[in-house]
Amino acid sequence: MKKLLIVFAIVSFGTASAQITTNAGTFTKPSAGETAFEMKFMPNLDGNAIFAQSNSGTLMMRSFKSETKATRLSASFSFEDSGISGQDGSYSVSAGYGIENHFSGAERLSTFWGYGGNLGFADNGSDTLFTIGGGVFLGADYYIIPKVYIGTEIGYGLGIATGDNTSISLGGNVNGMLRLGFRL
Repeated sequence: MKKLLIVFAIVSFGTASAQITTNAGTFTKPSAGETAFEMKFMPNLDGNAIFAQSNSGTLMMRSFKSETKATRLSASFSFEDSGISGQDGSYSVSAGYGIENHFSGAERLSTFWGYGGNLGFADNGSDTLFTIGGGVFLGADYYIIPKVYIGTEIGYGLGIATGDNTSISLGGNVNGMLRLGFRL
């Protein structure tokens, strides 16, 4: 009977520690096979509209290979028109790929670091640019309700842009943008 109680206690503890239950629902960490989708937005901190970057958009998909590893694919599009007749608008498109390494984190906080690269194309009406870049990043996601999170990240990278002139840049990327995402 003692052995049966010990086995029952171990199985119960193992099942209970796999998910975290609070008054807001059940929070589980991402695991192998899960997919997350997210978009970036600008919070209204200085009187701007909530989506201050309304002329652009970035969507990202993260595919979790395990509890500690995920791959990410991103796509960005930006378009801006001056509103002046006869003047061309400008646009840019880019696609990226990266690897995320997740730490154990806390109950609702998922922290990670990673590396990635991107390719892009831009046309401002008079100049066209092709860009390639890569870098490292550090980020965090906070689950506000089960499977829905708000996140942010900072990074450091290298970028090369070529058009009429070729330029190379190396620098940090601290972005005021937040990400709103959900897991399937």
